[in-house]
Amino acid sequence: MKRLLMFVTLLGASALFFSSCVTTHQGFQSSPVLVRDVELDPIKADIRVSDTEKLTGESVSTYLFFFRISGDRTYADGIYYSTEAADSTHRNRQTSRLNRVRASAAYKALSKGDYDLLIHPTYVMTTRSYLGIVRSYECKVSGYGAKYYNFRTEKQQVIILNNGTEMVFPE
Repeated sequence: MKRLLMFVTLLGASALFFSSCVTTHQGFQSSPVLVRDVELDPIKADIRVSDTEKLTGESVSTYLFFFRISGDRTYADGIYYSTEAADSTHRNRQTSRLNRVRASAAYKALSKGDYDLLIHPTYVMTTRSYLGIVRSYECKVSGYGAKYYNFRTEKQQVIILNNGTEMVFPE
């Protein structure tokens, strides 16, 4: 009996040791309608926005205390949101969870086609709490998919005017 108990304990410990979790991240860029100050000089690229259909994605994650018990494990890295983390630690933890759910929804939306970035994304977040110990976060995102194309290098020409101002023009 003692050997059987020891064998079962060893088998259980081995199963825990050899089990693993997998998380996948994929980088995308997002931008609202307002243009960000990003310059890739001397490399230029055009963006083709697909306005024929809106991309949508949805993600749900559930947490028990501090531990995630269900949710997606694929995320789009490089997604930026207009809200920033607040001052308290609890708020930072919740914002981190919300950002993860948003990134997962954005990944699902961008994976529906051959797109590089999500234009004018709209996020709808729903948070549910059960007895204060279980929290569920749901995110639905919609936006337009876009693709970079026509990559090129442009030589620049610097002209200094009489009043000392400097103007930069492509040739």
